[in-house]
Amino acid sequence: MHNFDSWTRRELLAAGLAASILPWCRQPSVTVAQERKRADAAERKTFLFVDWFHVKKGDLQVTLDPARISPEGKALIEKYDRDFKKKFDVSGHGYKPVDVPFGVRVTLEPAQRSEPWLRADKPWEKSVTSPTVLFDEGKYRCWYSALLNDEKQEATVDQGRVMELSGSALAYAESEDGIHWTKPILNRLSYRSSRENNLVSPFNNGGSIFRDDHGLAEERYKGFQFDELPKDSPGARYGLYGVTSPDGYTWTKNSKPLIRYFCDTVNIAAWDPLMSKYVGYFRHHLSGRTISRAETDDFGEWPAPQPLLHAGPLDGPAQDYYTSCYTTYPGEPSLRLMFPAIYHHDSDSVDVRLSVSRDGRVFQWVSYDPILKPGKAGSWDGGSVYAQPNLVQLPDGRLALPYDAYNTTHNEIFFSNFYREYDASTGIAWAIWDDARLAGIQADQLGQFTTTAALFLGQRIQLNARASRAGSVEVELRERGKAVPGFSFDDFQPLSGDHIWTDCQWKGQDNVGGLRGKYLELAIRLRSAKVFAYRFA
Repeated sequence: MHNFDSWTRRELLAAGLAASILPWCRQPSVTVAQERKRADAAERKTFLFVDWFHVKKGDLQVTLDPARISPEGKALIEKYDRDFKKKFDVSGHGYKPVDVPFGVRVTLEPAQRSEPWLRADKPWEKSVTSPTVLFDEGKYRCWYSALLNDEKQEATVDQGRVMELSGSALAYAESEDGIHWTKPILNRLSYRSSRENNLVSPFNNGGSIFRDDHGLAEERYKGFQFDELPKDSPGARYGLYGVTSPDGYTWTKNSKPLIRYFCDTVNIAAWDPLMSKYVGYFRHHLSGRTISRAETDDFGEWPAPQPLLHAGPLDGPAQDYYTSCYTTYPGEPSLRLMFPAIYHHDSDSVDVRLSVSRDGRVFQWVSYDPILKPGKAGSWDGGSVYAQPNLVQLPDGRLALPYDAYNTTHNEIFFSNFYREYDASTGIAWAIWDDARLAGIQADQLGQFTTTAALFLGQRIQLNARASRAGSVEVELRERGKAVPGFSFDDFQPLSGDHIWTDCQWKGQDNVGGLRGKYLELAIRLRSAKVFAYRFA
């Protein structure tokens, strides 16, 4: 067999073989990138189907009719590839699909809602909103905004946008299991001449909290604070400052403004360990409410945020993108997620979508349908819901995302400011999914796809899947596009029913671990089924 590296594209085109042979041409730089990607996948071990990232696009391989090949074409075949017939099906003119997905689509898994686990139940609390939850120091920690009883509330308005300036404080709660929460007495902030409360800081407006193990120990926890800018600031009157804390209890506001823009409501920052940068997601305005983004090497120095997501032609004309709810998948920093709150001007309601990013800079919608909706009319969360960071895993393995909700719609809450008695209440609860089930690849009838190759370093291969009573899921293991003997579709014991995680089994094969060290692809065939993820266990 001849080496095709020296072939020119013109020579390949002359024989009409470019589309078929080019994929075999060795390109060292591409190979290195592919190997790096495979190594990363091997380290992850769990592969989530929230998008097409782990799915091969496939190809249409050219097939030739031997009777129609020109003398020049035959000469090229003889000269450059004497094993040509081993690579190509020459049974006829046309195309042969190779690993081309069909009959499948990515669909959301709507969230289940827990009962509220945090309410305004202390003498100093009028309402509780805007939580940040971290699994930190071996427990669940929550910082939230507590609107204070009997405190003067002040707000500012800029171009029709309202932002609270006073009347609330940053409060703290914690839990061992994520279900039962306590509000410890921390003796930090005075309320009615007493420090016997769980209030930790007056800096509570404008941002969430994140833990920064990359930064200084005395600034281990960071966030944003909305406040008035210096008088000499050009343009905006209000913007964001940084707040830091060594322990999450004692907070210091930095004197230097970070963002000179009216970033009202929850703004989110985080340290991205793969990019080695701080990333921020902010409230912006571009023909309506918009989500903007910025990144920096230094938390004390931020460039101006640039619009990232805003309502487009596929949205309704009465929709705005409200809060961003940026987070990452637990234990998977390369899978960045956003759960933006979508405000509907025509119904005054708010629901939540899901967006994903694999590089931290470009986000794509998994669906335009909501992944979290308000509850029934009259329920505690029946008016509007806002997802908040961070996505965590509960002790029983379920995924949980905090959200704050109102029994009133977005603007209806203002009635409580003008009427003597108006039933307006808030609470904080979990949006919940079974493990790995934010979204999945679904076939309503018959569908099939093949995963990208990943280094198998486990002893078992497990699927997270659900099939209807008449449906099934089948798996074939492949190496370099060919079925591994003994691990074909014919050998697989089909799965039916609902399995959060279950071992893949092939007839007469008890040792999948014997394939350890190989780069494996999974060809997955679905009949009326949905597969959420697979993993090497």
